[in-house]
Amino acid sequence: MKSKKETFGDLLQSFTHRYDLRPVFDDFLTLALCAVSHNPSTGKSHYEDLYMETIAPYAKDELRHIFPKMLAMLILEMEERVDSGSGNDVLGETYEQNFCRKNSGQFFTPWHVCEMMSAITVGNADTEADRPLHIIDPTCGSGRMLMAGAKRLGWRHEYYGIDIDHTCVKMTVLNLFLNGIFHAEVMCADALRPDDFRISYVTSFLPFGIFRIEDKEKSKLWHMHRNSFERKTDGPKREISLPSEDGPGTGNGSQLKLF
Repeated sequence: MKSKKETFGDLLQSFTHRYDLRPVFDDFLTLALCAVSHNPSTGKSHYEDLYMETIAPYAKDELRHIFPKMLAMLILEMEERVDSGSGNDVLGETYEQNFCRKNSGQFFTPWHVCEMMSAITVGNADTEADRPLHIIDPTCGSGRMLMAGAKRLGWRHEYYGIDIDHTCVKMTVLNLFLNGIFHAEVMCADALRPDDFRISYVTSFLPFGIFRIEDKEKSKLWHMHRNSFERKTDGPKREISLPSEDGPGTGNGSQLKLF
């Protein structure tokens, strides 16, 4: 009898008897973000101190060796499902299955709905225009809406996400990066407060990796989002409102915009 193939979710469940899975999942995201931000001049992560701080609670536990296996399995599963009709948001699905509590108001839009919304949003947009389009989802969840938009529009455009949940921000930026979206920024903030900023992450091909922004003045997204609250009369802007990926009930008034 053929044995069941081990999955990313199975590896996460390996921690269940010794640890609370939610912080383990969040720690995995932090470790993965550090791991893909390799500094060739040192041979270590750009965020080696953060990596060591995050892995420290597992230092004497053999389960620590599962973290790199989880990253490898995540990449394999996402690659296998890259053209799947259900999308390849393995992280979001894992989050939904394990951490979305009933009546919490937090859930993610199914992939096929994200594809439909991206088709409606794009409409007659000139995807080959000289100036890259800016696409933003102010309550991005795990980034499905942005991934669906990138699949339809192409990878040369710029993708931006905001979410008040830091775990969701980390899921989104890792999803975008592993899907080859290298012109992106995802910010942890309350999208209804123009001056709010906790931290932001940008994806990059050269230099290769995901990089943290801790000073809001250095965040392109923070400046754009704050300015979007001001009334402007310097030209037309195309904007289409869509339901949040986190679903109604999050209270964040999400939109997916082209501007």
